[in-house]
Amino acid sequence: MTHVLVVAPHPDDEVIGCGASMAKHASEGSEVTVAIVIARERSLHDGLRSDADFTDETRKASAALGVHRWELWDEPSRDFLPSRKAHLDLVRLIREVRPDILYIPHRKDGDVEHRMVNQLATEALWMATSDFFGETGKPAPMPRLVLGYEVWAPLAEFQYAEDVTGFVDQKVEAMRAYQSQLRHAAWDDAVRSLARYRGAVATGTTHAEVFEVISLGAPPAS
Repeated sequence: MTHVLVVAPHPDDEVIGCGASMAKHASEGSEVTVAIVIARERSLHDGLRSDADFTDETRKASAALGVHRWELWDEPSRDFLPSRKAHLDLVRLIREVRPDILYIPHRKDGDVEHRMVNQLATEALWMATSDFFGETGKPAPMPRLVLGYEVWAPLAEFQYAEDVTGFVDQKVEAMRAYQSQLRHAAWDDAVRSLARYRGAVATGTTHAEVFEVISLGAPPAS
């Protein structure tokens, strides 16, 4: 079984960045785990919505994509720092999941917290595969593939493209689960349109998602 781990800065980044790939992995029998690091920042539109409402959005989005396990860590929005606690929480999760494929924000994404979570995940991966930090479990093997996904800043260059034809409807359904975000922009239309564009230019198929290759390990033993 293939184990997939997605590290997202905020709720909905996982859907925008690699939602269709997640659905494809799940359809192939992979176990997909999502960790959302930073708590949602409330807007002027959110006065009547409870924390439980926000959590339910993530639950519905995860269900739409076939996610096996998801976690909300509630690090402080706009005051987030890659603290020792955040590092060790992610090290612990990497060692529990032992992912074959790891998705994180790409290094030059347009939101500062996205770039900070890229840094957090990159350092936590090194820590998780080392002999240190024994309080978080036994060292994990290096994933065979670490990919950076696009959210705020589309990738100017990409090294990996996934044909996600047949899985974009699930991505749109998951995006629509985040009703609080759709008040700000038509993200459901945006993710479908971007996937259509990426399919046209990257794979020659109906829809695709593209990624920065951050690390490429050895293939699995035959």
